[in-house]
Amino acid sequence: GLPAGWREFARDLRAATRAAGVPAPEFVAGTSQWWKDTWWQDVFEPTTASMPVPGGVRTMRVLVRSGNVLDLGDDVAPTPRPLARQIFRHLRGPGVAVVQQLTPSRRDHLTDLRNATGNVESLPPYAGNPHGRLVYGTGATRGPDPAFAGLLTSMGQGLQPPVVIDTGWLMVGHVDETMHVVRADNERGWTLMVADPRLAARLLRKAKAEGAGRTTLFPGSATVDGLLKDRTLTTANAEAAGHVDKQLAAMLAATGLRPEEIIRVPVLFTASEIDPALLRAYTPAVVNGLSLTARDFAAPDPHGPVAGGRDLFREATRRALAAQGVRVRWVEDLAWAHLLGGEVHCATNALRDTRSTARWWARR
Repeated sequence: GLPAGWREFARDLRAATRAAGVPAPEFVAGTSQWWKDTWWQDVFEPTTASMPVPGGVRTMRVLVRSGNVLDLGDDVAPTPRPLARQIFRHLRGPGVAVVQQLTPSRRDHLTDLRNATGNVESLPPYAGNPHGRLVYGTGATRGPDPAFAGLLTSMGQGLQPPVVIDTGWLMVGHVDETMHVVRADNERGWTLMVADPRLAARLLRKAKAEGAGRTTLFPGSATVDGLLKDRTLTTANAEAAGHVDKQLAAMLAATGLRPEEIIRVPVLFTASEIDPALLRAYTPAVVNGLSLTARDFAAPDPHGPVAGGRDLFREATRRALAAQGVRVRWVEDLAWAHLLGGEVHCATNALRDTRSTARWWARR
C-alpha cells in the first residue's frame, strides 16, 4: 500500500496549488528500489543560464545535482544518490540541462546530509548584489564536499557571492530548516521568515495558562504540561534559539535587513535521537515550506497547542505572514515528511517562471 501520510500530503498540496492559482503538482514515482527516498528538494537545485541573442535573451534551465554519495557497503563502490537519476530521466531535455560535480568517496551519513540541495538556497537581489546571493550551511566538523561547493560558487561567475551560515548544530544540517525568503512591504521587497524556538515556548505556556495543559500536539507527542516539564527538551529548545540568533546575525550583516523586519514563526526543537548533541524540529517546522507564489506559502501544519479551539502556532504564523500580504496554505506532512526528518519543502521541488531572469551581462 501507499506509505503513511501520503494521501493527506498529496491532497493538501493539490488544494494549496489550486488555491494559489499555479499548476497542479506532478508526482513522480520512484523505482521499486529507491521509492523510499522522497526528498526531492535534496537531489537538485534549479538554476538558469542566460545569454543575449539577436532580438532578446535565450534562457535555459540548469538543474544542479546534489553532491550526495551513498555508501552501500564494502562490496559496492560509493554511488551518487540514486534518486537523482530521476532528474536525468524525467526532467532533462530540450531547454533543461543537468550538471554535477562531486567527490565519489566514502563518508558518514550525517556529513553527507550537508551535500543535499535542501542546504542550498538563494537571496533575491538587493543593494550591492543585483543578482542576489547564494546561501548554504556548514559546520565546524561537517560541511559540504569541496567539489560540490566549488560547483555552486563557480556557477554564479562571481556575481552571487555566497553567504555561509552555521547549520552544524542541526541533525540534518540544512539552511531550509530555519529560514525562508518571503515577500515584504519594505525597500527590498522581501525579508526572511525565521524559526523562533522562544516564541514556540511562549505559546506552550500560553496554552497551559488557557487550560490546555493536558492536551497533546499530535499522536505520540507529550502533553503541553509534559513538554514544559521536560528539561531535556526545554534545554535543547533554548540551545536552538541561541543558534538561530547567530544564523540571523550573519544574515542581517550580509543583507542589511533590520531585526524588526524579520518574520518570526513558532518551531519547537528537541535533541535528535540519532545524536543527542544535534537538534531537530519537534513540531513540524512552519518555516520549511514551499512558496507557491509571492503571496502564497504552502506551510507544514505545525500541530501546535490548541487552546479555545485555536491552534496557537497556526494562529501566530498566519498573523505574522498576513502582515506582509502572504497567505498560508496548510499542508499535512506529519507522517509523510516530518516524522522522517523533513517537511513540505524537503519533499517537493519547483521550477520557477524564468521569463524575468536578470540580464547578468548588463548588471555586472
